[in-house]
Amino acid sequence: MPTYIGATEAARLLGVTKPTLYAYVSRGLLDRRTAVDGRTSLYARDDIEELANRSRRRAPVERPSIDVQIASSITTLSDERLSFRGHDAVALATSGSFEQAAELLWSGELPEDVPRWPVDRTALRQARDHAAAIDDPLARLSMSALSLSSRTDGAPAGAPPGAAAARRLLGIAPSVLGGPQRGDLATRLTAAWCGRSSPAVVAAVSRALVLLADHELATSTLAVRVAASVRAEPYAALSTGLNVVGGSLHGAASRIAADMLASAQRDGAERTVRARLAAGRLPGFGHTVYRNGDPRLAPLLDAVSAIPHEGGRWDVVADVLAVAGRHLGKHPNVDLGLAALLFVGRLPLDAPLFAIARLAGWGAHYDEEIGERAVRFRGLTSAR
Repeated sequence: MPTYIGATEAARLLGVTKPTLYAYVSRGLLDRRTAVDGRTSLYARDDIEELANRSRRRAPVERPSIDVQIASSITTLSDERLSFRGHDAVALATSGSFEQAAELLWSGELPEDVPRWPVDRTALRQARDHAAAIDDPLARLSMSALSLSSRTDGAPAGAPPGAAAARRLLGIAPSVLGGPQRGDLATRLTAAWCGRSSPAVVAAVSRALVLLADHELATSTLAVRVAASVRAEPYAALSTGLNVVGGSLHGAASRIAADMLASAQRDGAERTVRARLAAGRLPGFGHTVYRNGDPRLAPLLDAVSAIPHEGGRWDVVADVLAVAGRHLGKHPNVDLGLAALLFVGRLPLDAPLFAIARLAGWGAHYDEEIGERAVRFRGLTSAR
């Protein structure tokens, strides 16, 4: 019978902090189970000791490896909480703006007032020239980022390059997608996707942007850091993140979940949920870190529920949640919340809200990685 220990003891044996322990779980290096109280995380002592011994056996000369330990002060994850630079992300989402959250991620300081991000019209013209023929909005943003790779002007002297690039790209993104050049980011994005929309939709978009601004070392974030480690130019690194985040198991998961909600509206929640489970997976449910529920979901669903929902669209979301709760032993995650926003708010299902939000975090991670040893990532092959 294996012996299980708590997070404090596991972190002590590994010689790491609890956030690093949770990061090991999210990367698949450790398994975690939940105690009978439904809240406490437990780890097999044998697994902890094996991982600790593996770390001790590493060669004293540090070699490039994709398995490198990444120390980061940007975002902290725990079983039930997400924080940016020590500030609770849910509190930021319910009381502040995306611009404030982004500046916090970049600088470590939370602005008291909402920052104004001027639109660089020269950059906007350049991006439009390069991306005008591209229909897919995410690909259009990626091409826009690449089109700015030669631009180094406009940032204050000594400004972190990742933050400066992310700020400029975020400033032009709504207009690249067809939105106006005035207003805060949430208002401009909502106008790009919906024209005139209710204040409740704008508020929900704003909340989603904050909640999704960063999530530690997600796959797309790791891709940005790998690009930064070989000193790729910041716009190219941001474009790398935009290309990776479009995967169906990453940023596009909310679109798949929104398709499920549309099917539930047409065919009924019970039939739709059963069909998706029979096919092998229910999109928008389960999480490798938040075993007791994604803390980002409830505040996002609260904002979505406030949107005027003619046609019973919010009822469809509630029905899917209820049916899934009877058939599936997993909690819904933020992908389901974002899908609900797309569905209830009548936003385009391909609206790259997730990717745009994550630009903030990528800018911060780029700057942090630039301070690390160059070329520290390299994969290791093994015979099959």
